[in-house]
Amino acid sequence: MSGLRHVQNQRAAIMALCFLLAAEWAKAQTIVHSFDGDRGPGLAACESGITHCDRPEMSVAANGTQVVQVTWQNFRIYDYNGHLVQSTPLSQIIRKAGLNPVSSNPNVPNPRTTPGPYEPQIVYDEFINRWIMTVTGQSDSLLVSASSNPAGAWGGVYPSCLEGGPCLSYDPGIHLGYDKNGVYVCGAHLGDDNPHTIPEVAYDCFAIPSPEVEAIAKGTPPAHVNRRHNMPLDIMPAIDHNGSKQPSAAALFAAKTCGRTPRGACQNAINYPFNWLVETFTWNGSSGTYNAGGEQEIKTDVGSTRNKWLYSKPCCGEIATIPQAGNNAIGLRVAESHRLLNLVQFGSHLHGVVGSGPCTSGCGSQGEDTNNVLFWVDLDCSKTNACVVSQTAKIAGASFSPSFPTVGVDYAGNVGIVAVSSSTSTDLSILLWTHRTTDPPNIVTGPTTIVSGTQPFTCLNTRNMATIGNAVGVMTALDPQDGSKLWTSEQWSNDATRCVWNTRIVEY
Repeated sequence: MSGLRHVQNQRAAIMALCFLLAAEWAKAQTIVHSFDGDRGPGLAACESGITHCDRPEMSVAANGTQVVQVTWQNFRIYDYNGHLVQSTPLSQIIRKAGLNPVSSNPNVPNPRTTPGPYEPQIVYDEFINRWIMTVTGQSDSLLVSASSNPAGAWGGVYPSCLEGGPCLSYDPGIHLGYDKNGVYVCGAHLGDDNPHTIPEVAYDCFAIPSPEVEAIAKGTPPAHVNRRHNMPLDIMPAIDHNGSKQPSAAALFAAKTCGRTPRGACQNAINYPFNWLVETFTWNGSSGTYNAGGEQEIKTDVGSTRNKWLYSKPCCGEIATIPQAGNNAIGLRVAESHRLLNLVQFGSHLHGVVGSGPCTSGCGSQGEDTNNVLFWVDLDCSKTNACVVSQTAKIAGASFSPSFPTVGVDYAGNVGIVAVSSSTSTDLSILLWTHRTTDPPNIVTGPTTIVSGTQPFTCLNTRNMATIGNAVGVMTALDPQDGSKLWTSEQWSNDATRCVWNTRIVEY
């Protein structure tokens, strides 16, 4: 009897554990809540000459108790219940950090335009307990908080202007990443060149050691910026939350290849069999080496023995706009969805998602589509200099046209992908797809609608389209206090008033 009772107790314990695990799996990528973020200022403000006024350029981060959303317009602090605690004009935060929010670029096409600030990104670096923000102002701008309190003091530098420059003051499109060892910033440099992307423009990347990042808030510029020229266009540094990462472990960066022609081929190509590009930076003290094992060009099918995916210019038409319900005269421009908009490292795996237009003929195993698609990739970089595709999937459907995607990975390895979509029957909405650790390989489930658009977005520009999103990236943040939670922010449409864009902050 005692033996039977022991077996029964073991069985009960196993069943209880299974129920607990099932509950955790069910909780992963479940929408906990979402709430409204910043909103657009309206037509009068946009006609006054504020650059990028017609789109939000939102980004979000969280520190365990506070959520910060930035747009080109405002720096907003919320509690975890979605209550707005403080809102400050972003330009004011930048000036208090000792930087100039207005661009020094002499080639601004419209003299009435106030060029900056624009295209902000924000993260919370849990390794140094600091908020870190990039934004285009006078030049590429890097801002760091003096503490974990986002309402406190900030300091800032122009990374590219250090060590004799040259400054990246011409629309640098700044990308941001970090890990336990440092912070990584990349920005566009006209005149540079990488053979894997279009000619006459490439990216410069900077690797700044964490202690020197922390010192920026105290007014001390970093002594080591580890600048590298001629990186691929649109290269994205990864965010890696691994608290056990060794100083000798490489930081990873990724992009996709582009043809050298036609003009603007990274965006405008049709049926292009792209490869993934992976670059590395390996620390040696405060300095280090880029691509110690060489630049990696990786085929897109599982195992990376052949190419699976074909990139095409986002749909539809010459200006790459998707339709929206309620206003068939104004399309929403999604061309900037052609690049990686964030990059997440989980263990030795690198996760990204890139947007593409549909393939309509000669598609091979990819298959034909009528709307925009997403390509999710899980790269196995356990051999740092020989990454291969571990998993990949196409996200596509007849009822949605996903754009501006962002990927997140929770503490257990569950993957979430959030994107926006509109169609002739729907206004701009926010959708979620998931790949749980219990799912079969290469399978993505969804979409789940996070919030449905209710009105068309009507901030028409001179090219007869409405620009949306954030061209430099859409971040997904892992909650530093609860690793089952991910945070992101996207645009949605809830107001048909001219140039009143809406944003939503999502925890899932």
